[in-house]
Amino acid sequence: MRLLVTASDDKKLQVLELAKQRFEEKNRGAVIDIEPLPREILEQRMRNGNPPDLIEWDGSHIGELLDRNTVTDLTSLVQDGAFELSDYYPSVLGACMNQGRLGAIPVMAEVPGVFYNKAQFDQAGVPYPKEDWTWEEFVKKARKLNIYDSDGEVIRYGAYLVPRLLPVEPLAWSCGGAFLSEDGSKASGYLDSPATVETIRKYLEMFHPLEVTPFEDVGKDTWIACFIHHKMAMYYDANWTIKPMRPEHREQFGVVMPPRMGDSPFRNIVQVYGYCISAQCSDAGLAWAFLQELASPHTDSGREWAKHNLAASRSVAEISGQLSDPLYSPFLESLATAKQGAFDVSSMKLWDFWNNDIFQNWILRESRINIEERLKKIAEQYDDSR
Repeated sequence: MRLLVTASDDKKLQVLELAKQRFEEKNRGAVIDIEPLPREILEQRMRNGNPPDLIEWDGSHIGELLDRNTVTDLTSLVQDGAFELSDYYPSVLGACMNQGRLGAIPVMAEVPGVFYNKAQFDQAGVPYPKEDWTWEEFVKKARKLNIYDSDGEVIRYGAYLVPRLLPVEPLAWSCGGAFLSEDGSKASGYLDSPATVETIRKYLEMFHPLEVTPFEDVGKDTWIACFIHHKMAMYYDANWTIKPMRPEHREQFGVVMPPRMGDSPFRNIVQVYGYCISAQCSDAGLAWAFLQELASPHTDSGREWAKHNLAASRSVAEISGQLSDPLYSPFLESLATAKQGAFDVSSMKLWDFWNNDIFQNWILRESRINIEERLKKIAEQYDDSR
């Protein structure tokens, strides 16, 4: 009895190693082979018809994987009661299903939010942001929180907006726009719609001319330093930012879901991670048994995922303490109505035409970009490629 599973990064490798140890102790003769493998090599193997038995899933359109017979439909297997599907947050489970088929078991999720430095708000006399706030309120607070030196140079930014596309999409939804149609098949009329154009324009204005956010890609190793050293007062990024915080950091920050840019209720964007059983797996029973060890909220390894990202199920959220945590709980609440974004729905096909490099180039070129014209061209290129 032998099973192959790959790991694309160290955190997944750690959980897989724990699951392997527990599973092999309980099942004498079973061998779980774990192969560290970059995501792009895994995808190449899948295209070549040589996938591992258990496939690491990054949220790409599960319907396509099922339709191509790349992964196994788990609907009949889950009837054994090993996983209580109602325990998963709606948006997380929704990402794993297509037309009544279950293609993956989720282990963790990620959604964006706005962190704010309470001390800097207090010093400036600016009220903390509240849920269901608007983009206008966000901009107003950011402008009040900007601090300049005697030469007019910014020494503290009121906000930090990541120069990446994923957190822009939920803002477009709240404005009545979208990057793609719901099924990911069409961009024209969505990516180039007036609402989406206006969203992109307003986001770019925060860099220029308002200058309330710096143009730099602040990552996991530097974002807390930027906050601690008073370089920015608000930070718009995903829940992963909580993990590096020490106790003294946590007390300094509050968190609120992103603001509405339009009149529609805010709906967050979710990225979901999990595991699928390959349709070519020669021992689906063994794969299913190991998947239970790896992903169940009742196992050590299943609960371990919450140490790395947002819990996928209510049980793990409660056991891990995320549910009662003032920083994590707003993110968990947003999973009730969140949905996958255009890049996942299109299985990253949109990325070939509309990506962070293009977006960052627009930021650098400031007002010389005709946003409407550019988005229209990208939408046409995407549609022509389908």
